[in-house]
Amino acid sequence: MRSRSETHSLGLLMNDISRLARKEFDRRVRGLGLTRAQWLFLFYLERNPGCTQSELADLLQLEKITVSRQASRLIRAGLVRRHDDVADARAYRLQVTRRAGPLLERLSGQADRLRSEYLRGVSGARHAALLRDLQRIKSNLLGMEANLRSSRSHEKN
Repeated sequence: MRSRSETHSLGLLMNDISRLARKEFDRRVRGLGLTRAQWLFLFYLERNPGCTQSELADLLQLEKITVSRQASRLIRAGLVRRHDDVADARAYRLQVTRRAGPLLERLSGQADRLRSEYLRGVSGARHAALLRDLQRIKSNLLGMEANLRSSRSHEKN
């Protein structure tokens, strides 16, 4: 059984690592002229091409209107293209443009270099084990969320 300070330390440590990594990444890409929200938008969209604005809002855990406004800004900048969804006239599908390609390569390169630096001294085996453990924690949390939605759905019926 873990002590209370150990369990609190895990959450705090994960939060600190995330915050420090974001801060360092922001520092490294500041000259590219993108906000954090814009590079996250492009990052998720590149990995989910053709998703709807609603799907992207879910992935980014943002309000749909926020994603819509961000999409409009990135469309004006020539980094994103929006087209109608053939199956749903109310929805738009999004894709990064060719113009975004070099920018995304630079962002990915910076992310790769940063990751290499902050994982310095962690063996390949420990890194793999850490990823498995974090995936397990994520899966557990997603399961809790799904159970909550399911119980709410049953309560309504």
